[in-house]
Amino acid sequence: MSENLKVSVSVFRIQHYQQFEQFAEHVECFVIDAKAAGSRVLVLPEFLAMGLLWTHATAAEIDNAKVSDFYREVFSPMLPDFQSLMSGLAKKHDIYLVGGTFWHEEDGKGLNSAFVFSPDGSQLRQDKIHLTRGERAIKSSGGETLSAFEIDGVKCGLFVCYDVQYPELTQALVAEGIEVLFVPTLTEKRGAWRSWYSAHARALENQIFVCVSPLVGNLGIPNDYPVCGTGEAFIACPIDNRMNVVDGTYAVSDFSEGEEGLIHADLNLATLRLSRERGEVRHLKDRRPELYKKLVAE
Repeated sequence: MSENLKVSVSVFRIQHYQQFEQFAEHVECFVIDAKAAGSRVLVLPEFLAMGLLWTHATAAEIDNAKVSDFYREVFSPMLPDFQSLMSGLAKKHDIYLVGGTFWHEEDGKGLNSAFVFSPDGSQLRQDKIHLTRGERAIKSSGGETLSAFEIDGVKCGLFVCYDVQYPELTQALVAEGIEVLFVPTLTEKRGAWRSWYSAHARALENQIFVCVSPLVGNLGIPNDYPVCGTGEAFIACPIDNRMNVVDGTYAVSDFSEGEEGLIHADLNLATLRLSRERGEVRHLKDRRPELYKKLVAE
């Protein structure tokens, strides 16, 4: 069982790509930087490939009424190319690529899917479970399954943005033994604060690390209500004497508004485990689940 896991968490800026190759080059720059920092994991944001909408000739003409069909027309055929690119980068650079959601239609359902691309070529997919009003408006469907996975012996989980605001999901993954949760996001300022406080709450309640990666910038689509993203890359952790982090913020970016980049951090799993066993507060040990069930039933 590993005692450390080094991660790089991205703030990724929207670009208006004219070709798929431009997107590929953009992502690989982040992969190279993460690998150079010695990271085993690169966390990428929700709707990582959003700028690929600009590869379509009519992108500038798309308004809110047309955007649902436009997503289906542009994104769905690109999914195999996206998966091939990301899997190839993970293998080429011997690094795990986590998050980086891609919207696509499958069996008549619009899905916002996050991925884990492993250096050995394997893939795991995690569909977004809870949907915002905007996602329902473009006829998206929520996922139905939740899976834990391992990176070098460390049990991990993966949510997409809004899902981190639902404590029941985290509790389900912690019951499977996760110690690290990855959360790709795309949201505006109020949403960024919701992600911040929710991630910190999940880290506190469950004595885990929570790594959040945002997409930032202005997409310009739809032209009457363009997608805009903001937020910081950060890692939340338990607030405990063993962790030696008084505010629960293990690492955070300090980039200018709209600037992209990476934060790098060694997740000290040995200290996290010590916190769970011998910390001044022990949320996992002190829970009373049978009482909670009784109180709800009453």
